[in-house]
Amino acid sequence: MRSILYDLRRAIAGRWFVAALFATIVGLYLSIGPATYSLIDYLESIKWQEDNFWYSLSDLLILGMQGDFGVLTLPALSALPFAAQAVHEIKSGAIRPAVFRTGRTAWIMGKAAGCTLSGMLLQGAAVGLLFLILNGLMVAMTGHGFPWGKGEDFWLLLFNRMLCGGIWAGVGCVIALATETASAAYLAPLCLCYALMMIGTRFFPDAVMLNPMRWVNGNEWVLVVLIVVSVTLQIIFLNRGVRKYA
Repeated sequence: MRSILYDLRRAIAGRWFVAALFATIVGLYLSIGPATYSLIDYLESIKWQEDNFWYSLSDLLILGMQGDFGVLTLPALSALPFAAQAVHEIKSGAIRPAVFRTGRTAWIMGKAAGCTLSGMLLQGAAVGLLFLILNGLMVAMTGHGFPWGKGEDFWLLLFNRMLCGGIWAGVGCVIALATETASAAYLAPLCLCYALMMIGTRFFPDAVMLNPMRWVNGNEWVLVVLIVVSVTLQIIFLNRGVRKYA
């Protein structure tokens, strides 16, 4: 447990987590689309018509989580904070003292949990900060908070998006370990996402979960299975790395 907390803390306290968080927020904001183009003008206009709201906060966040740009960049950004950490330790030789100090099982579980949870937390934190940013704009311009709206699908979409973040972070870790190439941790999830999107769109349009662009709106139980598979594969390849280099 101590190794898991240590690696998770390293993942979310690192500069790459901050960079990925900022980029994810930008991606979510751009994915909202036309609603953001005139947002400031809209907020200016309701100073005098406080009951005339065109958008609700939950609707804007849902648009952001579902938008193509935000979903397409999700794989690489989710993997950015920690997916290559195990490969870096292996290639630098730091794996030997680390395994000696913590033990083989603890090192493996720390890396797998840190990678997966950092991807999930990244997506959750980005949505939460976008909520604060939009609400802050509303308060600054009008003096009161943004109306939340119905938001019926918000929590399910957020849960699915966090699962997607964990899945892609795990995929990046597995491919990086398999190829022993750190850059594959970020590029491979993006390339795989694009390939599956093209295959699903062109050849199997009815297979919803084959296309990663539709995972956020898909079956959460399939995503839970995928994240279990990604964690299992991480453990397998991390164990192989320990046997080979430690």
